[in-house]
Amino acid sequence: MFGMNRLANWAGIALAAVALSAFGVSAMAQSSRHHTGGHVSELAAYFEDVQISEPVRYGGLAVYPVLLRDGDTLRGSWLTTDEAISRGKLRITEKGGGSVPVVEVTNTSHSEHIFLLSGEVLSGGKQTRTIRKDVILAPGQRIDLSVFCVEKNRWSGGKGFSSGGALLPQSIQKELRKGADQARVWSEVARNNRALGAENATGSLESALRSPSVAKKLADVRRTVLPRIPDGTVGYIFVSGGRAVGAEFLGSNDLARRLLPKLLGSYAVDLVVIGKHAHGHVPERDHSVAIDFFKRVRDSSSQRTSTPGSGAGIRTRGGGLLGDGVSLGSQLVHYGVQIQDRIIVVPMPRHDVYPR
Repeated sequence: MFGMNRLANWAGIALAAVALSAFGVSAMAQSSRHHTGGHVSELAAYFEDVQISEPVRYGGLAVYPVLLRDGDTLRGSWLTTDEAISRGKLRITEKGGGSVPVVEVTNTSHSEHIFLLSGEVLSGGKQTRTIRKDVILAPGQRIDLSVFCVEKNRWSGGKGFSSGGALLPQSIQKELRKGADQARVWSEVARNNRALGAENATGSLESALRSPSVAKKLADVRRTVLPRIPDGTVGYIFVSGGRAVGAEFLGSNDLARRLLPKLLGSYAVDLVVIGKHAHGHVPERDHSVAIDFFKRVRDSSSQRTSTPGSGAGIRTRGGGLLGDGVSLGSQLVHYGVQIQDRIIVVPMPRHDVYPR
């Protein structure tokens, strides 16, 4: 990883001018207080501390690292879903004989919190599922977890789940945030699989994302981007085809680093593998799109919402933005936000090749 100049420090300042430096572009700024009072308190405090660094690029896709002036806000010991499963700290099973919209999850750790990210794919059980909302499991906690099925034509197998190693493409995540039901999720999975050229007998999203051509392209994106993300990064703004499409803000550099491969893959499926925007020309010295998007997010609002587990849910619906997240006490754990418009336009299948 290498050092990067910060384009803007939004802890109470506004961009005044942009000048070239040895590393690329840096921002000079002047004092000006910004209003973040429309957000829940922990997110408002987080946004007051944000700094944006120059991007890491893959073709026309630009990933802008987000840092915090005063460093991490998240304290304690945390595991991601994948880490918790691999270490035997997270048990995920079908509820009773199996229920499509819910599974049972248990944190068997005595000292570590587990963060389950909305859109993560859970492999196995009677059907592959995806997590509906960000969830925090405290040590020893067991809950019923709301899920969607992302494998329409299978209802067989064991009770246990493992990590699917993937996150829903952002186009499908957007439908969840819009309030999609199970039928809509199946429709979006079919659309995605067809666009990827990876339709399969069970209508499995996981199988499509693991198909050789898709996996190869995603590996290339990760190989290019991941090593160039600077130390201290706690979030990412994604820009493609001359527009910002979303951002992911996390409470710590450690958590942001561990989740980046999944987050990057989630955006790259739409923007690189399926879409054409990431291959277009983007002016390398024009960072206004990313900065303006952050200002738009910062100046919007968020509200409390319910979420299972130990955290407090965060929700944004308005101003053309769809956002969700979770916090623990005064600490932000994750907040993801997208534009409401479709990132890419992919034709629906001509007919339902996977009938219920």
